Amino acid sequence: MKTIKMKKLLKIPALLYALMLIVSSCGNDTKSDVDVCKCLTEPGNSKYMQENNDSCRDAISKEIGVKNWEKVNMSLLENSGTSAKFDALAKRCQ
Repeated sequence: MKTIKMKKLLKIPALLYALMLIVSSCGNDTKSDVDVCKCLTEPGNSKYMQENNDSCRDAISKEIGVKNWEKVNMSLLENSGTSAKFDALAKRCQ
């Protein structure tokens, strides 16, 4: 009987920890509702880019299907599909 109660008590801190992780991740400073075209066309020193730099990086990366578009060498043959997606995005944003 004591073992069962002890196992239940041990689950409580794990659940609290998981809940704290979820709640703390909600307060990050990135926004998911950035305008991808604005991200591509605004100068890097503009107020918009200063406020949304990480969110813009993430939105562009998601749009073309990579983890971080800034680290992809678009000129490599192995990245030709990604490069084509980026070119199509840039054309759409003209």
